[in-house]
Amino acid sequence: MWTSVLSISLLVSILVYAYHVLAHFQQPNTIESKQVLILTAHPDDECMFFGPTITALRSGSSKTRVHVLCLSTGNADGLGMTRKKELTRSCQVMGIPPSNVKALDHEGLQDGMKNTWSSTLIADILKDYVSKHKIDTIITFDDYGVSGHPNHIAAYNGAKHFIQKESCKNENNKVKLFKLTSILLPRKYIGIGDLIYMGIEQRLFGPKEDNEDIVFVSSPINYLVTHKAMRRHVSQLVWFRWLYVTFSRYMFVNQLVAVIPSPV
Repeated sequence: MWTSVLSISLLVSILVYAYHVLAHFQQPNTIESKQVLILTAHPDDECMFFGPTITALRSGSSKTRVHVLCLSTGNADGLGMTRKKELTRSCQVMGIPPSNVKALDHEGLQDGMKNTWSSTLIADILKDYVSKHKIDTIITFDDYGVSGHPNHIAAYNGAKHFIQKESCKNENNKVKLFKLTSILLPRKYIGIGDLIYMGIEQRLFGPKEDNEDIVFVSSPINYLVTHKAMRRHVSQLVWFRWLYVTFSRYMFVNQLVAVIPSPV
């Protein structure tokens, strides 16, 4: 029994040490931007998936203003108004003022696995928001949406459609788009353990040439900020979400990849 306890303690110590080292001694990553828009599908996406990015941007430079545009109120269970308020409180914990937070309740963008969201509609919404707030960078999901949720994927497709259209119109002052990389299931729920995998991978294979990836690793303090933000989503705190905020890699690490518009 004591052998098992010591083995577990040693493993936890190694993971915590690796987390501390990688969080504090990683190569500095940044996004050169004055106005960043985090585009999400549901209230709580901002902290469940984008916490490391938001906390890094908020703590990295006071010149970067962060906005959150949530494409739905998450009303699948009839809690849309409650979840909208929870979103605002969560963002405030991460240093985003209510004036920079918006949750939509559009009839064409209702929460649900079977609901199809139009890329054109999302692109039009983005066009208005980007113009109004002078957004120069958008960060959203990728084409798998981390969990395969169709609303997450639709957010990416809409954002990609938007920058594709904009790149055709205006060669100057283009809006940059970054997508959050989805990873395989075994890595998704090993929490800070994924940092060890990433470290070994980089040591064995080295950095990729012309690497466009940006990796944000939350410091222990920033992780706690994200955890606190998630706790503002009281209506969503069922037992399996407590497991998520403890073991999910996305609570600790975000890997962003630049999306380049296809040539016309």
